[in-house]
Amino acid sequence: MSQLNNPSQWTTGGDAPTDKQKSFISTLAASKNASVDPDQLNKSEASAKINELKNQPTQNADASAGQPIQDPNTWSTGDDKATGKQMGYVAVMAKKAGESVPNEMGKTEASQKIEELKGRTGM
Repeated sequence: MSQLNNPSQWTTGGDAPTDKQKSFISTLAASKNASVDPDQLNKSEASAKINELKNQPTQNADASAGQPIQDPNTWSTGDDKATGKQMGYVAVMAKKAGESVPNEMGKTEASQKIEELKGRTGM
């Protein structure tokens, strides 16, 4: 088993979890109706908890993904083409909002559109 697949062997595994890990755990826990305090975990434990939660059935499909960790305007890849997941999310919400679905967007533009549509659609 490689070290990447075994978080307990990570050199930094005992460090505090990253902001991204904590945010992801909070989002997953909300969607699974699980009570988890990510501040009580280290990086290794956070990684294991993420895998555990990902494999549980979703209990609360209405759980919010929360706010982005970084400001999309500061992304070094913000001008790159939006990811498939971003475009899919924009498409679903745009249709719900009665808007036309854009053909192409950059990552930053898509992130901002998602936030705008979340507010308008309640999604």
